[in-house]
Amino acid sequence: MKALTAINDNSVTTKTALDNAKTSGTTAISNDNPVATKKDTAKAAIDTALREKEAVIDANNALTTEEKNAAKADAQAKATAAKTAIDNATTNAAVDSAKTSGTTSVSSVTPTAATKPAAKNAIDEALKAKEAQLDARADLTDEEKKAAKADAQARATAAKAAIDNATTNATVDNAKTSGVADVESVNPQASQKKTDAKNAVDEALKAKEAVIDANNDLTAEEKAKAKEDAKAKADAAKQAIDRATTNDAVTQAKTDGTTSVNSVNPTAQAKPAAKKAIDDALKAKNDAIDANNDLTDEEKTTAKADAKAKADAAKKAIDKATTNDAVTQAKTDGTTSVNSVNPTAEAKPAAKKAIDDALKS
Repeated sequence: MKALTAINDNSVTTKTALDNAKTSGTTAISNDNPVATKKDTAKAAIDTALREKEAVIDANNALTTEEKNAAKADAQAKATAAKTAIDNATTNAAVDSAKTSGTTSVSSVTPTAATKPAAKNAIDEALKAKEAQLDARADLTDEEKKAAKADAQARATAAKAAIDNATTNATVDNAKTSGVADVESVNPQASQKKTDAKNAVDEALKAKEAVIDANNDLTAEEKAKAKEDAKAKADAAKQAIDRATTNDAVTQAKTDGTTSVNSVNPTAQAKPAAKKAIDDALKAKNDAIDANNDLTDEEKTTAKADAKAKADAAKKAIDKATTNDAVTQAKTDGTTSVNSVNPTAEAKPAAKKAIDDALKS
């Protein structure tokens, strides 16, 4: 009313006087309603605090959209409560207190990211499990394990970057699921280094068995025993390769293994022993022939030639034999054959008979 009275005063006839009357009037209104202006200022401070808090929340990329919205809703609720408290305040002091409490309450909204850290933790757990799995694999060398773990680590890092870039709970969950699956997919084949080494040992064994089989000085039993020895050495070599933990150790185990397999060089026993028995029988027979003075030199030569032929035939039979039993049989037959040479003197008895006949006549 004071403002209107001043403006409607008939003595106010110039613009300057009118402006002065308006200013005086608004000042008077302000003086009559000091709390209303105070409250507006306080509410403005609450709005400013809310805007600042919302900007901070929006800038926090550790939060998903849902987490940001929840935090901003919380801040908004605190701001609304603060404004209500300001409206209910009846004194300047009460308005100031409500404003201070309100801005503090709004500023206290500090949301903790939950979705993205949980997703990243799932990636870390998948990586930890994968590394343990790789470390437990004896079929990989240290170098191969290291390469596989580096691959898994790179996949985990990429997954966490995708989680960081996700903006919603759903996209974070998708990035987590894809990331865990990607890390778990790291499953290197059995060590190529070890596989190659074992193949080299197998090739050495195959070659050695072929050499053993081609050695006709050996009986089937001797071949079987030699191949069994070579197989045992090959198996030991492959076990050493499995135990090797580095590429160099695998190479060394392969070298040692092939050398061990190649060292199997069986010495024939059965056939040489059988042949010696034939030779001994032949020598004994020759000695017996030589000691038989009823025989002429020519008859001795003929008899020894017969014994020699039987001995040679026996040795050929021994060479052709493939088993220990067959060798023994060939030896027995051979010595019997050689021993069967018992030449009958012809020349001397005939001469003596001629002498006897002459005496009688």
